[in-house]
Amino acid sequence: MKDKYTQQELNGILANTSQRQGWDFSSMKTWRAPVDWDYLEEVKKYLNPSSSVLDIGTGGGERFIQLSNIFKNGLGVDIDPKMIDIARQNAHAVDNVEFIVSSEKLARIEKDFDLILNRHAPFNLTAIFNHLKPGGYFITQQVGENNMQNVKKALNQKHENPTITKNEILKNGLSIVSFQEYDVEYVVKDIESLIFWLKALDMLHADIATNKAIDNVEILNAILKGNVDEGGFVTNEHRYLVIAEN
Repeated sequence: MKDKYTQQELNGILANTSQRQGWDFSSMKTWRAPVDWDYLEEVKKYLNPSSSVLDIGTGGGERFIQLSNIFKNGLGVDIDPKMIDIARQNAHAVDNVEFIVSSEKLARIEKDFDLILNRHAPFNLTAIFNHLKPGGYFITQQVGENNMQNVKKALNQKHENPTITKNEILKNGLSIVSFQEYDVEYVVKDIESLIFWLKALDMLHADIATNKAIDNVEILNAILKGNVDEGGFVTNEHRYLVIAEN
């Protein structure tokens, strides 16, 4: 990967960049430093064959569907109708999950759940508390405020408050089982993967909007400047994992 491109070179890459389907980034070539947990493996610890599960901000349902053979029934919600359409397509062969359009306030949801999941999406702790059965668990993995720090700096995006805090959990009636955090090196190995990634991020689905800005080669080069080595584009991945009980 070079650290500087021309507009013509960028236009050629953009012309061959596929659109993100749901929340699937599996086509990217990346490397991440070792971390202390895997989201799916942590969730599996709290699932059993009788579990009813709600997934808030399910996206295309990719990870929720991966878990569907472990629980009894599940409901995935997302504020984006396009995401729900993709989730339904992805779940065409799965008979114990359904997907509907709903915000994090869960206005259309009437039932309660043994487990409520939320990964990289907005959440409303009052709504979660109101829909979590006694003894039930809430698990969220959140993108940390320092994520992609060098990209945010290049775009002059202001520093944000933490996406989740222990006090937030406690004041909404839940008890904390686990509160973990990591901030590690993350490398995108080629320019095609980087452009695909940045084109996929908008404020409806992420905490940074690069989807339109990246069409401008001056912005791309500002992002690349000082952040490219022999491995590719180097940034950071900041995450929280919180497990709480009702």
